[in-house]
Amino acid sequence: MAPLPQARVVRKGGIAVAPPPIPLRDRFASMEDNMGPRVRGFVAAVIGLWPVTAVVLLAFGLMWIAMLQSSP
Repeated sequence: MAPLPQARVVRKGGIAVAPPPIPLRDRFASMEDNMGPRVRGFVAAVIGLWPVTAVVLLAFGLMWIAMLQSSP
């Protein structure tokens, strides 16, 4: 389990200030590097097959609504 992130404070001219945030592009690049091949493949399949994923989610939603409407 990864350790919890902690706030880093830098002293600049006697005043404690937080360092600038890491750019979003670099954060996404580091997330992609940390993912394993199985997780990366799963995410690629879900993104690549988004129309099928949307239809499946819609079908489950409609089944859930039908189940709630027919219950006493």
